[in-house]
Amino acid sequence: MCQNNCSIASFLPKVSYTFDASAKTVAVQDGSTYGSGDGLKKVHIKVHDQFGNEKRDTITTTGSGGAKTIDVSTLNLSKPLNITATVITNKDFHADGSAFHIQAAGDLAGWDKK
Repeated sequence: MCQNNCSIASFLPKVSYTFDASAKTVAVQDGSTYGSGDGLKKVHIKVHDQFGNEKRDTITTTGSGGAKTIDVSTLNLSKPLNITATVITNKDFHADGSAFHIQAAGDLAGWDKK
């Protein structure tokens, strides 16, 4: 029997990315599933290189309308990039996910919901 935060089980975070190496951009999109009466508040995104440089942005609309394209031309692209994201719902559930050594496209993984 569920005692606390029962609706967090219906919150399924999903963030996808597409890396265009020639354009030096990373497009990031929220595709999360939210429980009844909940929805996206925001997604904090950080794309970072392996030398301590980073670019940040925020998504506030889910689906294709909320996709963000981040210019990574100022990052050091001599080694693969990493992405971390925090999805925050209107009910203030949080989920942290990441993708390391990104390729052309993929999904963030390792979600930690709280």
